[in-house]
Amino acid sequence: MSDLNRVMLVGRLTRDPEVRHTSGGMPIVNIGLASNYRQKEAGTGNWVEKPNFFDVVMFGERFEKLAAHLEKGSRIGVDGSLRWSSWETDGQKRSKVEIIADNFQFLDSRGEGGNFSGGAGKGFESKGGDVAPDTSDFVPVGAATADDDDIPF
Repeated sequence: MSDLNRVMLVGRLTRDPEVRHTSGGMPIVNIGLASNYRQKEAGTGNWVEKPNFFDVVMFGERFEKLAAHLEKGSRIGVDGSLRWSSWETDGQKRSKVEIIADNFQFLDSRGEGGNFSGGAGKGFESKGGDVAPDTSDFVPVGAATADDDDIPF
């Protein structure tokens, strides 16, 4: 049996996308994503929403184009894998886990924050002056299928 490193998240951006380029010119887009979970409070028994915060890294021009249409508060879905990295700064060892995105989906409506509805991420195409995501080969977040042989237990 082989290992599986896959993650799908839906959440809101915690900051505007940051775009930089490698020395070879490849775009790297960094976003912060907040995704809530529900937890029952011990004292009251009430259910409350609490956020988890994730760093997401996207490589390539298609994600650079995505970044132009996102801002803090935008709602997206991300599909990718986890990557752990470590380094040392001023004698202090540090580490973090990031999500390396393979695909994305716009989840805001056109009226909310200027983003697009139901989009995905191989690239964009122009339609009458409007930019729309190319959804030709995107599997929507949560649409993955597995048979009994894929389940690890």
